Amino acid sequence: MNLEEHLDALLSPASGEQSTPPEITRPAATAPKGWEPGVRYEPGGSMLVTAPAADAPPKDESGWRARVEELGLAVPGGYRVRLVEARHDPAAWHRDTQGEDAVTRPVWRCRYLIEPTVPGWASAEDLNSLIRDVMRRRRKPRTPGEQPARALAVVYADPQAGKVGRDGGTKELVARVAERFDRLEDHLRDLGKVGRAPDSAYWLDAGDCIEGYENVASQAFTNDLTLTQMVRVHRRLTFEGLDRLATTFPRVVAATCGSNHGRVRRGKDPVGPPQDDWGIEVLSQIADAYGMNPDAYGHVSFAMPETWRDTVSLNMAGTIVGLAHGHQYARPEKAPDWWKGQTFGRQPIADAKILVSGHFHHFRAQQLGAGRLWVQAPTLDNGSDWYAMRSGEVSQPGLLVFSVTASGWDDLRIL
Repeated sequence: MNLEEHLDALLSPASGEQSTPPEITRPAATAPKGWEPGVRYEPGGSMLVTAPAADAPPKDESGWRARVEELGLAVPGGYRVRLVEARHDPAAWHRDTQGEDAVTRPVWRCRYLIEPTVPGWASAEDLNSLIRDVMRRRRKPRTPGEQPARALAVVYADPQAGKVGRDGGTKELVARVAERFDRLEDHLRDLGKVGRAPDSAYWLDAGDCIEGYENVASQAFTNDLTLTQMVRVHRRLTFEGLDRLATTFPRVVAATCGSNHGRVRRGKDPVGPPQDDWGIEVLSQIADAYGMNPDAYGHVSFAMPETWRDTVSLNMAGTIVGLAHGHQYARPEKAPDWWKGQTFGRQPIADAKILVSGHFHHFRAQQLGAGRLWVQAPTLDNGSDWYAMRSGEVSQPGLLVFSVTASGWDDLRIL
């Protein structure tokens, strides 16, 4: 072929039989996304097999096994094949033989699981070995340097100094509080014996430090102290409790919150901002006194609410603990909803993981949300007879204590 003939051949249109390869003119028979044939290896040695489309799924394990083996997979000994998913496609492209045109007709798409006949965890022998090995394991003792920071919380709630009730008056209150302080020393000794001695202490005054005269009319006839005497008794009891902590721990934090009995009132109405509270004032007086002797009390610090707030939060060994009296809600059952609202409103206890409250004169603890804890402290007062007559419930006095680390809380007791 000369040059002109060669050019003519290149420029001439090709014949119809050779214009397009047959494979391109036929529609492609592809599987939907996620149903492409293949094998996925699962943890534990199982295999998830997606088989090509077929007319109908096999009816039993022998058919399932044959379907899997058609793909060139060998089922190991001690394994079984199980149909785990079958999906009917009423209008699927399907090609019977390579090279033939694809046609539209119903097909089934199936997945099979090749798994051990007896899972390892279900073997009685393996299960016995697992339990035996776990029970024989012993935790390695921690060295002193590995001990996490640990804080002690002492919740001093509702003493209501000056109140007279079924359990006595001021004399009985002072004796009760002194006994709880002695039990606190026993508790600290117990924690030391089990290797969980705290390295700091937090005095959490949950409010209602005095009984007062202005909340209800009956208070004028059920007290055995004047108002200034009530404040004096509360100050001296608080000073004693803090002094015991200050001589025991290298770091002490004292905190309080606003409350209804402690609030300065005219009748039932509060006077001034929430900070106008006898409990807050007493702690402020003690802070002033401690500040005069930094050699003895320089390691004691104080936390009180802001002027227009009645709650506080403290970072105790890496865990945020909130303190509120509890008079902000009508019933103890409302505490969780109130706490949620405070969180949404970015109030002082918004970031607290543990909320401590008083007011309702009985112990209660409830886990909330993702790892939060609400603890309602028992009372230290001489009894709430009006509530006992109305409900039949009788509050048991006590001093609430618990420990806190960055991981959470433990060693909760009522002394």
